[in-house]
Amino acid sequence: MTTGARLDDPLPTELLQRARALRHELHRWPELGFAEHRTQARVRDWLAEHGYRPRACAGTGLVAELDGGRPGPVVALRADLDALPIDERTPLPYRSEVPGVAHKCGHDGHTAILCAVAARLAALRDRVPGTVRLLFQPAEEGVDGGGARVMVAAGALDGVAAVYGLHNWPGFPKGDVRVAPGTVMAQEHRLLFAVRGRGGHASEPQRCRDPIAAGARLVTALHTLVAREVGLAGGAVLSIGSFHAGTANNVIPDGAELRGTLRSVDVELGERLAARVREVAAGEAAAAGLQIDAQVERTYPAVVNDAACVTRVAAAAARVVGAGRVGTAGLPLAASEDFAYLAGTVPGCYFLVGAGAPVGATPGCHHPDFDFDDDLLDVGARICLGIVAAGGA
Repeated sequence: MTTGARLDDPLPTELLQRARALRHELHRWPELGFAEHRTQARVRDWLAEHGYRPRACAGTGLVAELDGGRPGPVVALRADLDALPIDERTPLPYRSEVPGVAHKCGHDGHTAILCAVAARLAALRDRVPGTVRLLFQPAEEGVDGGGARVMVAAGALDGVAAVYGLHNWPGFPKGDVRVAPGTVMAQEHRLLFAVRGRGGHASEPQRCRDPIAAGARLVTALHTLVAREVGLAGGAVLSIGSFHAGTANNVIPDGAELRGTLRSVDVELGERLAARVREVAAGEAAAAGLQIDAQVERTYPAVVNDAACVTRVAAAAARVVGAGRVGTAGLPLAASEDFAYLAGTVPGCYFLVGAGAPVGATPGCHHPDFDFDDDLLDVGARICLGIVAAGGA
């Protein structure tokens, strides 16, 4: 151990190389939410190697603790484990070996960051204030309401004074940090529309109640709803991401199914727009003479950062990347995150680390060409370690 070493000093070269190799391994063998068995086992082995005694939580998640050598509170750091149901499209040597599943949001990187943090904390235990609880969470990507909610119910935050999490973000310049008090990520309503009409021969549409035509009008109406309902004030976005109907070019089907998402920055606005979505669906059904069953379900709440926690993150980030690269520009995001359940249980802070290449060349999260930038392993780990060093709460 280097004399006078700080927790948030640059990671040792060997540790950084091992964290990168771990990230590539996780990327190669991705797993969907609540099915992260291989990932859980690999992280468990890493933690055990560094003296931790991890315990399973929320099925395929893990919780591990380190008691520091100085007095202080219990602070939690969280990483997400799961991948997405997307095919890998990159030529990477460590590309996904699992058809239809890939790490296209960077959770492999987040997990590797927290593993590096675990190793560094164990090596410098005498300089760690209080207790650090490491949360390796399954199922962030919208499975059954989110793994964070399951972890909270399982007691993962019992006794915790504050919780922190990060996410890489290609929309911000590489290495910049974005953090702000209050709402930083939107609440989500999940939308499902079952359009029930009357099918028939495509040459005789007058004998049918065409669910495709009705669905198309519904998409158009919904995509103009936010602009007309909210106007310049904004604060919401609605997108239809799935439209399925029919099997043949000359058959009008009996039904169609549409799925989408409504994101909003506060509860009142979200509920008002959710009500309008139902009204628009009912109106389109009446106009087309068929039935539209609309399910509008609020899933993730908004992520709301605690002001004191934000101050600690900003200070830790400034030491790592420089104060001029820490700010609030671009927040809140319209994306949603189940970290909301963690920050809604104890004071918390969710921050973004920029991953964008010059001229916007980096594919965004959830894109088939996306890959986590390994340069962020050191940055992310050091910010987390700086939060711990400051006491975290």
